[in-house]
Amino acid sequence: MDPVLASLFNFYTFSTGRRLFALFQVRKAAVAASLVDIAKHVDAAITHDMETRALEAKWVARKPTTYSPEAKQIDIYVDAAITAFRDGTDAQIRASAEGDPLAEAAQKMLAVLLPKGAGAVTSLPFVEELAEVQRILSRVDEPDYKALVTELGLTRQVARLKDLEAKYRAAIEGPGQLTFAQVKDARTKGQSLMLQAVAMILGKYPSDSEADRKARGALLSPILVQNEAIRRYLRDRKPIEDVNPETGEIEQTPPVEGESQTP
Repeated sequence: MDPVLASLFNFYTFSTGRRLFALFQVRKAAVAASLVDIAKHVDAAITHDMETRALEAKWVARKPTTYSPEAKQIDIYVDAAITAFRDGTDAQIRASAEGDPLAEAAQKMLAVLLPKGAGAVTSLPFVEELAEVQRILSRVDEPDYKALVTELGLTRQVARLKDLEAKYRAAIEGPGQLTFAQVKDARTKGQSLMLQAVAMILGKYPSDSEADRKARGALLSPILVQNEAIRRYLRDRKPIEDVNPETGEIEQTPPVEGESQTP
């Protein structure tokens, strides 16, 4: 298993504004405590997320894309490929004996790749469905899932989806234009930089002594507060609202096409 920070820390995915608002406060606390290395890293994280914020604004302000004539037809093929993958996996599960470990592994795979079913993906707008297809393909290419796909006899379905992903992306994005994948990558890097700051703070104050807990709390509190706010949104099944990076006030921003509200 790849020990990426996102799998080691129990944090939700922050919106860019919430991440920046927390990081500004962390930097202030780090400077006050003369923690030069942490302050320097947080500065880099803030710089990156300011650029991400600009990228998001550019994405929202872009003119509606006129997709190529092939996009609609390829979307139909992609829908069929996703459904075929789901059906093939489900058929193996239903044909397995009770307690079959292969069937159990297949069920867990579907819970990760298609947690809300195939229809939840195939009904999405073009850009968001493309992002989901890319997520699914990246996961099935991991060693554990790759072996499972082969054992379930789903290699052909995955190969078809890979072929369609490239055509789907070309039909949707077109040459030389800002893509949602770029926005998503920038957000992912911003989340990782924030988690790196958390790791640095924990490394600086690792014990449960009163002094370490107090110092750790002062630095991590802004991040924990935002994480709890996101948890409440999800608990109440509400869209996660972004905040102004400087004031922390809720921002009424238009929804971003391709964006998922779940972490």
